[in-house]
Amino acid sequence: MNVNNADYKGYKIIASAEPDNTTCLWNGRYKTLDHEGIVVYESFSTSLDEESKVQKAAHTKAKAWIDSDIAKLSGSPE
Repeated sequence: MNVNNADYKGYKIIASAEPDNTTCLWNGRYKTLDHEGIVVYESFSTSLDEESKVQKAAHTKAKAWIDSDIAKLSGSPE
């Protein structure tokens, strides 16, 4: 599992990618922590064929949650 951390607007995003040997895809997961390190939101991103794409998707969804951007959360194109 590869973990990638980022700070965004006072929150910490922890995104990870895990291979799924059954589907041969990467599964993305992310946690959003507040300034005290408490998890305020946790979810999954869409499974994709490349680890880097899944981590980017996880970060995008976490940032969308922070920004309350419903269009990005629903998977609509930018």
